[in-house]
Amino acid sequence: RYNLATPLQDTSLQVKGAGGKLWQPRNFDRQSHGDVLLYRALAKSYNLATARLGMDLGLDTVADMLGRLGIEGDVPRVPALTLGAGEYSPMDMAAMYQTIAAGGFRMPLRSIRDIVDAHGTPLKRYPLEYDRTVSLQAIHLLHYALRAVVREGTGKGVYRYLPDDFEVAGKTGTSNNGRDSWFAGFSGDLLAVSWIGRDDNGGTGLTGGSGALKVWAHFMARASERSLGYRMPDEIETHWIDDRNGYLTGKGCPHSRMLPFITGSEPRKSTNCSPRKSGIVDWFQLLFGRDD
Repeated sequence: RYNLATPLQDTSLQVKGAGGKLWQPRNFDRQSHGDVLLYRALAKSYNLATARLGMDLGLDTVADMLGRLGIEGDVPRVPALTLGAGEYSPMDMAAMYQTIAAGGFRMPLRSIRDIVDAHGTPLKRYPLEYDRTVSLQAIHLLHYALRAVVREGTGKGVYRYLPDDFEVAGKTGTSNNGRDSWFAGFSGDLLAVSWIGRDDNGGTGLTGGSGALKVWAHFMARASERSLGYRMPDEIETHWIDDRNGYLTGKGCPHSRMLPFITGSEPRKSTNCSPRKSGIVDWFQLLFGRDD
């Protein structure tokens, strides 16, 4: 139904909630951006497009996916859920991003791996328990979008602190009135969540990109040793699309960009340029292959 090239409307939105109260989300820049492709809406943190997507999917579907990713307990089934409304701790975010970083395998977070005696003899072990809750193909597309966040979106500030060839993926987050500044992300060997807020729940004057991102990037620059790799799973193919409208196009055509798709989910409409199936490509070309 949706793919990374699906156009979303980033236009003003009003949703009637419980008791007839109107919910009217806004973008951080107070602007509307018209039709934007899904991956770009995530990369740029466009609230209006994201809210429209969430409402179209349905609040129950959104809540179910949060549970599958690792958010425990009930979440509020209100329109603002589409933009992350709820009381979440850094541990909650770490649990959710752990599932994403692990390729769709959900596993409880642990602080104890095993207990040993003074001689190093194991007394008790706590083996990993995990189960797949999200398909590898869906997670692969999400990884692409989260890489786009740090390469061209609200998280691109991480590369003021990390080498340009060191691949990471992540997402910024900013609550209303700047009360919370978030950044969650991962490399090839480490996942970290950064949060900045006040004890009195007052405003910080920070966005996710101007606050928590800096803390996260400083930490990862010192602690992480392995860049995030790229491996294309089965049932994923790549296609050149027109970055303005999401239509299939060809390499070398105006505004062409290569995106991954679950097999059979690629766009049906094409530009006048003849589309060519891309096949397996170098990961760097997939992430940043553009001909505009």
